[in-house]
Amino acid sequence: MSEDFKNLLTTIDTLRNPGGCPWDRKQNLLNAARYLMDEAAELVESALEGDEAGCEEELADLLFMTSFCTRILSETRKVDMHDIARIGNEKLIRRHPHVFGADNADNSGDSQEHWNAIKAEEKRAKGIDPDRESTLKDMPASTAPLHQAYNYQKDAVSVGFDWPNILGAWEKLKEEQTEFEEAVSEGDRQAMEHELGDVLFSVVNVARWLKIQPDMALRQANNRFRSRFHLVEEEFNDEDRKMKDASIEELEASWQRAKKRLADGQ
Repeated sequence: MSEDFKNLLTTIDTLRNPGGCPWDRKQNLLNAARYLMDEAAELVESALEGDEAGCEEELADLLFMTSFCTRILSETRKVDMHDIARIGNEKLIRRHPHVFGADNADNSGDSQEHWNAIKAEEKRAKGIDPDRESTLKDMPASTAPLHQAYNYQKDAVSVGFDWPNILGAWEKLKEEQTEFEEAVSEGDRQAMEHELGDVLFSVVNVARWLKIQPDMALRQANNRFRSRFHLVEEEFNDEDRKMKDASIEELEASWQRAKKRLADGQ
């Protein structure tokens, strides 16, 4: 173990021990796990922005939160970071026999088959019959809905529940859009919510066919909107004007200028 990592663990012990930080001492495992999820999201954000220094900082936060969670767990269960590392390493080696064993895998599909077969054996060893489990894997309630939909669809595909080609996915999306428009025209709030959910689910299906992660695509769209909107605000502030007093034509013109500025790298 490196000296830096030892120092990190010592710092965490100091924070949790009597006389340490009141905030750190009051955290339980569930709270800490939620903070870990937040740090993971910030790492994704830095990676999307191509901010390598930011990624380095967020990885440090993730390592801290993983170590912090382990420390909290160790207070009720005999475990430390050595155990966590050992468990993770053993699992990786066990699930990659095509790398560390005699099996071969010529492509990612073959390696995934090995992975799934070994996971099934691990479940049988725990007394769980994988053949009687649902094809749809359980996910935490906190999983982002778009990611949840994407994973459900991938699971369903594993048993052949899919369109023969992307045309089926496109037609289904058009069908759901029509049904949503009908619900809107009828003013039925419950039906609108139902049909909008179906539209979003169908959009995710098209994204899956195109090998696009929908949650990542939406995150990037959110970032683009934020950057452009900030430039629009900046323009109105520079002119000492309020956006709410502008016409939609003025706002649209400012929006287009913001898009051009960002596209030109300004």
